[in-house]
Amino acid sequence: MSLTNWITDRPKLNFLLLFFLICTVSYGINNFELDASSETLLLENDPDLKLYRENTEIYGSSDFLVVTFSPNDELLSVSTINNIKKLVNDLKQVKGVESVLSLLDVPLIVSSANQSFSEVADNVSTLNANEIDISLAKRVFSTNPVYKNLLISEDLKTTAFQLTLKRNLEYERLINNRYTLYGSLSNNKDKEINEVNRLIEVEKKLISTKEKELVSSLRNILLNYSNSGELFLGGGAMIASDTIEFISQDLLVFGIAVLIIFIIVLAFIFKSFIWVVIPLATAGLTSLLSIGAVGWFGWKVTVVSANFISILMIIGISLMVHLIVRYQELAVINESSTQKELVSNTLKQMFLPCLYTALTTIVAFASLIISDIKPIIDFGIIMVLGIVITFTFSFVFFGSLLSLLDKNKLSTEMDNSSSKTLLIHNLSKNNPYKIISVALVIFSLSIYGFSKLTVENKFIDYFKSTTEIYKGLSLIDTKLGGTATLDIIIDAPEQLKNIDSFDDFDDEFGSALKEEIDIQGYWFTSDNLAFLETIHDYLENRPEIGKVLSVSSGIKIAEIANNNQRLSDLELALLRKLLPEEIETQLLSSYITNGDNQVRLSARVIESYEGLNRKDLIYSVKKDLENKFDIPQSRFKLTGISVIYNNLLQSLFGSLIGSMAIVFFCIFLMFIFLFRSVYLAIVGMMPNFLAAGAVIGTIGLSGIPLDIMTVTVAAVSIGMGVDNTIHYIHRFKKEFSKNKNYEESTKRTHATIGRALFYTSITIVLGFLVLATSNFSPTIFFGIFTSLSMIMAVIGSLILLPVLLIKLKPIR
Repeated sequence: MSLTNWITDRPKLNFLLLFFLICTVSYGINNFELDASSETLLLENDPDLKLYRENTEIYGSSDFLVVTFSPNDELLSVSTINNIKKLVNDLKQVKGVESVLSLLDVPLIVSSANQSFSEVADNVSTLNANEIDISLAKRVFSTNPVYKNLLISEDLKTTAFQLTLKRNLEYERLINNRYTLYGSLSNNKDKEINEVNRLIEVEKKLISTKEKELVSSLRNILLNYSNSGELFLGGGAMIASDTIEFISQDLLVFGIAVLIIFIIVLAFIFKSFIWVVIPLATAGLTSLLSIGAVGWFGWKVTVVSANFISILMIIGISLMVHLIVRYQELAVINESSTQKELVSNTLKQMFLPCLYTALTTIVAFASLIISDIKPIIDFGIIMVLGIVITFTFSFVFFGSLLSLLDKNKLSTEMDNSSSKTLLIHNLSKNNPYKIISVALVIFSLSIYGFSKLTVENKFIDYFKSTTEIYKGLSLIDTKLGGTATLDIIIDAPEQLKNIDSFDDFDDEFGSALKEEIDIQGYWFTSDNLAFLETIHDYLENRPEIGKVLSVSSGIKIAEIANNNQRLSDLELALLRKLLPEEIETQLLSSYITNGDNQVRLSARVIESYEGLNRKDLIYSVKKDLENKFDIPQSRFKLTGISVIYNNLLQSLFGSLIGSMAIVFFCIFLMFIFLFRSVYLAIVGMMPNFLAAGAVIGTIGLSGIPLDIMTVTVAAVSIGMGVDNTIHYIHRFKKEFSKNKNYEESTKRTHATIGRALFYTSITIVLGFLVLATSNFSPTIFFGIFTSLSMIMAVIGSLILLPVLLIKLKPIR
């Protein structure tokens, strides 16, 4: 007994099995999770990520949030400062906040010819003092180069508070354990790594929950101060929290919008209630099953895979349209056939082409697995599983349901869309050389556009300008010294790590100070700090870089106290003794370590800088450190968010080329097997080259950089667009076997399967355009460019492909 007969002969049993499957798998919905943490955009095998984590342990937590405050009243006034004190105190009370750095904490130091360095250091005041010296504060913040565009904007109208978050030591321990296991030779290595990964996921879930509560608490506090001025919250935890909200909103909006579009399109196509309900029910139930399966496997949905439900619904609806159209055609041709015969024949005739279209789409999404970026890999895996579920469920559900229905109560009325497809056929038949010429022009432009592809996108542009994420990042970027960090770690020369002690040291400073000088390392000397300051100034003078923090920042403040004179080695030792511990940590210890033999310069890149190219910036800084500053490459390392993000972006090219190569190769092999002809397979590939080339070329020509979602467009569009080619050629071969006439066969193919291609393409295009309503720019571009590729795919199948078949005559 064939599979199709099994479906049509046992419809009630099939429904019982489907019901049991839905109930079982749907239970996994309880485990369905969204994940928008920065961890999802990391390359775990990236050595720069390991270095970044190691330096975080050495120099302190890099996990912080930023609050910007632009008061209605003058910022440097007694009333505003007192208000800031209350706000800072409230922020410190929030669970999860370790400390808050603000303009209240920094020393208010000005140059004075009447006081010695030690006297100025002994009388350091801050805005936290009971009596606030506003005139001194204005002098300091308007002239101090370290504070400007860091804690306070140059126009003295906006200030920023840095909220350092408590470190999750257990998470850090697990990450370090995993790195250790990677290099282990243990026989149980894989098992141990899997267990550590499981514990990491548990810890990440806990972190996500805590961060959500933290962001909510902070926003409630800021809301209480909203009457005082404009406040924005920024930082990784806030972006992750808001992005999850965006994903949740997108899932809801996309689902509703796609549903409405499908109802309208299906009603317009079939003009029958039952033919609207069946596809919608299929799409809804397969989406439910897919969500449950994702939950069962414990896979997390990210910003990349958030639209998988909409895509599966589109695929499911398209499949059902093909089945319904073929059923209607058979019902008109074979009026005497029973319902079961009609349904069985529909399933038999459509099984092979639909199976191959499903397989090509699976191959397209499976190709994403070669990426180094985990969200893209997960997207590919989720879609492969979803397509298998959609294909299997659709055939069983359609065949079982229709077997129970009375064919006389089902509309088999053929619409007049075949006249439209025949018009398209006439256009193709009457203008073959023009069509080929246009195709060649488009393909040539596509190649040129491909050469213009770039990955240099800005994280800030991932979000609409109306979102708090964009507003906060923009303010920090333009007024408070930049956003993404670029850290330069420089070691002392190996042979000069310990300087000579002062044997003739004047004892009047005390033995403790002499001891301090004796243990000073390479970098904490007057001459070497002066050299370090040249590197600091070089970085700060680069147009792509805003603020730079290093040990030189603290020394510059001390030099102001020293009447703008360079500090001697003795005064440097005195500086450490005189500074309060908290200020010493903020200005010195966070930027110099390892016995003063390693320093960190933390630059902040201006994300909104026009023409920003991270790859060129990183290369240029490395080259200048070697050539201008004569520092061997073995002595310095570049790390930070900018380096990690650049590595992610550079990997996108590899993902694009690799996935396209796999998709084209696998689909070509499938074409050969399906069509039993290499020549016909080559002809079938041409419209798909055109569709993929057009969309990639358009991305390049438009200057829109590749991102974590648009990089998947090529593979996805090829996998889905090739469905048109398979259905068209499969039907064409049947028609050609009857009359051996190329022109007549293409005409009949347009009049039959052409209708279904026309319908499904409209459905797919409108479905993907819904994604353009997202708050997340990569999702918007994904929707737009995938819609474009689907338009090009149907044009290629209904206009270019018949020309190629008629002119090249690939069937011998």
